[in-house]
Amino acid sequence: MLVVVFWNLELPYLAWSAGPVSDAADAVAIEGQDVYDPEGELLMLTVVSQDVNVFEALIAGIDPTIDLVRKERVRPPDETDEEYRERVLTQMDDSQIRAITVALTRLGFEMVPTDVIVIEIVEGLPADGVLEPGDSLTTVDGSEIVRASDVTAALEDNEPGEVITLGITRGGTDMEVSLELAPREEDPDSPIMGIVVRELTEPPFPVAIEAGNVGGPSAGMMHTLAIIDTLTPGEMTRGHVIAGTGTIQYDGSVGNIGGVRQKVAAAEAAGATVILVPAGNYDEALTAERDDIEIVPIETIDDAVEYLENLEAA
Repeated sequence: MLVVVFWNLELPYLAWSAGPVSDAADAVAIEGQDVYDPEGELLMLTVVSQDVNVFEALIAGIDPTIDLVRKERVRPPDETDEEYRERVLTQMDDSQIRAITVALTRLGFEMVPTDVIVIEIVEGLPADGVLEPGDSLTTVDGSEIVRASDVTAALEDNEPGEVITLGITRGGTDMEVSLELAPREEDPDSPIMGIVVRELTEPPFPVAIEAGNVGGPSAGMMHTLAIIDTLTPGEMTRGHVIAGTGTIQYDGSVGNIGGVRQKVAAAEAAGATVILVPAGNYDEALTAERDDIEIVPIETIDDAVEYLENLEAA
């Protein structure tokens, strides 16, 4: 009876173990440009997360490739499975957009602006109660808004206290709203609406990353490298099997991820000789169960490209 109780007793922990490994280049689909299929591999790594009972926790405690993490580190207590799945898939979608943007920009392609949206409204300033996050700005006093910089340019001849009319799209409906400009705290002669906007863009030719049901942002760096490699003559990996993990930001910086110890183990098991990890995860990565795989700390996508370019041919 006691065994049954412990078997069904769910603990507030998740077990992280190494998940499936795939070549990031296989997920990249590009049309309208010359492409160069890589000869080496750029491995994308994943982690499997699962609930554990007492017995499974004991097994995890003696397996150096499995880590127990508290559930609240991964997801809020009130988040449903469906909400969690939706969140991580959205993170992957956003990561793919950033990877495409960073890769193409680094290669000299100009992204095509598609929209300027409001992402934040400063409480107490004129836009508060007038605009909403997600609003698309189309005009400012009749001036067309195509890029984020157009918003600032449209206000250059205005002064605090003036009323302006904004053309916006909200929930698919076009409308106009008005607000009175306020003075900037640091420059009282300059007007301010009190919004933060983001410019949305799309590539100048079709680029897609087909990641399937994999969620989360941790493949960002590897997807970026895969796009660069696919569009660049020559062999970025020099024929090596290179694994890696890390988020990618629009400025090219590589961010920390979870489960780096499991990813090091998975990379070596898949035949990788090198794993690129975020600099912030480097110390933890060194504690992973491994033999002789080389662990390389990466801060930016430029660091990763430079490292690969200096590899000797396999």
